[in-house]
Amino acid sequence: MLTAAGLACGFGCALLTPYPGSGDPAELLAASITEDGLSPFLDGEAQATLVNPAIDRSITVLAEKDPVVAIPGDAFTIALNYSAQNSNVIGGGIQFPDSDRVQWTLIQGIEGEDRGRIEFAYAVPSDICSQVPSLCHELETKQFAVARNVTPGGDVDEDGMSDGEFVVSVPDEVTVVLRCATCESRSCVEALPGGECLSCPQPLDCAAAYDICFAPERPKYGTNEAVQFEAFFGVDGVAWKSVASCLRGEDLCRSALDSAERECLEEGGTTDAEEMDAGEMNG
Repeated sequence: MLTAAGLACGFGCALLTPYPGSGDPAELLAASITEDGLSPFLDGEAQATLVNPAIDRSITVLAEKDPVVAIPGDAFTIALNYSAQNSNVIGGGIQFPDSDRVQWTLIQGIEGEDRGRIEFAYAVPSDICSQVPSLCHELETKQFAVARNVTPGGDVDEDGMSDGEFVVSVPDEVTVVLRCATCESRSCVEALPGGECLSCPQPLDCAAAYDICFAPERPKYGTNEAVQFEAFFGVDGVAWKSVASCLRGEDLCRSALDSAERECLEEGGTTDAEEMDAGEMNG
């Protein structure tokens, strides 16, 4: 069945109507294990969370300062340049607002380096927006290099207490925008990085799919599918108000057109446009 939601999943497919609830997105993301039992990290080897870890001030990080966009069902990248006087960095981590826990992943090949770059991806649950308001949520995260404690049991942060096996760098703060709405929401216009809310014209293949399936006197005219298609892929559809879906617009509309031709054209049938072209040629 040709459905706009199926074609546009990941690009606002369930965002036309508000979600119920008023959950805290930072709290939801702060879970160390996703509901299906998998680690939220797509890179490295996920480790047990660190609770109030000691900060080793001989290690510093510098993050890219543009806000990072987190799309449900996708992953956002954490990228940090680090410097470590004791060459003891072994991974990278992230801490969400109002949490005392640092989630981290072990990255092979960086231990022993006094400087370098950490990159890993954090997966966003596909259903997270069903638990929070339909807005773009700005989360001020702290991001760290994680290192072995060069003096296990010592007091690296000088707080009068012995520290554990792992320590973290001085953090850098990075804004992560959880995108649970489209650019029709003021929250997204204000929160998303420049260019994210630029729009693009409807690709020709989507116009053709409309003519074949959903236009007046076509097989699916007036159906719920027609309403859904117009909302997502119409001339002013939601899909053309997102950089991500604009970049994929030709592929999305090619799929829509393939489905329309398969479902709405009778064998040997023609579209209204083809009939018009034929009439003009005969005329």
